[in-house]
Amino acid sequence: MEKITLKCNKNILNLLKQYNIYTKTYIENPRRFSRLKTKDFITIPLENNQLESAGGGVEEYCAFKFSNILHEMGSFSFSGSFLPHYAKVGRYCSISDGVSMFNFQHPMDRISTASFTYETNHSFINDACQNHINKTFPIVNHNPSSSITHLIIQDDVWIGKDVLLKQGITLGTGCVIGQRAVVTKDVPPYAIVAGIPAKIIKYRFDEKTIERLLKIQWWKYHFADFYDIDLNLKINQYLDLLEEKIIKKSISYYNPNKLYFRDILELKSKKIFNLF
Repeated sequence: MEKITLKCNKNILNLLKQYNIYTKTYIENPRRFSRLKTKDFITIPLENNQLESAGGGVEEYCAFKFSNILHEMGSFSFSGSFLPHYAKVGRYCSISDGVSMFNFQHPMDRISTASFTYETNHSFINDACQNHINKTFPIVNHNPSSSITHLIIQDDVWIGKDVLLKQGITLGTGCVIGQRAVVTKDVPPYAIVAGIPAKIIKYRFDEKTIERLLKIQWWKYHFADFYDIDLNLKINQYLDLLEEKIIKKSISYYNPNKLYFRDILELKSKKIFNLF
């Protein structure tokens, strides 16, 4: 997935405010919606390198605390990290500071891990070869897993500080990633993982309760609809009351406003943004 960087002015700040997309999170701050200023840059994803196919978007009432890289994110989630543009984050996720992705992975099955075997963009390597044999070194392309533009963080996921994630993985609904964990593979729903590499320590709930949570899919509702259910109740007592609301149809799926990336790009033609 490609990306594009845009320079914004008051129009984008107003657009973010209109769709309740926050870049600050603390109520006591008078600029509670945004830390962005005019002429700051934001990055959004593109699909197939086409302006017309900027897929996905951001649901209302979510927050990018520090990053100007917008990626798909669901309502009531926040990120304190600089996740890549291709990340897809569900609802009710809590992503702490310092979460990052694996860096470029060098080939380890060749004569050398050095860049002369696969890279043509390093001038010092190119010059060294030209000056020595007056030729360009015959590289072999290298497509490591770090080139995979795929990261799925499902719903109600909590990621601790300074976690390192491998590209191409899925973090299942309800899972918890311990601080400084190195996650190299998919994490099942409601698993708690920690360590280097990350391993399952335990699950948040027993198997039947997890099945129940996944069946109810409570994250499809607005949390304010649960205001009269006591949070001190044990989980299955809580789910009993929640299921009762669902059966009686006293609550319904939340259908939030969504700011689509393609809508931002449409504003480009009106000279609201300058591209570089």
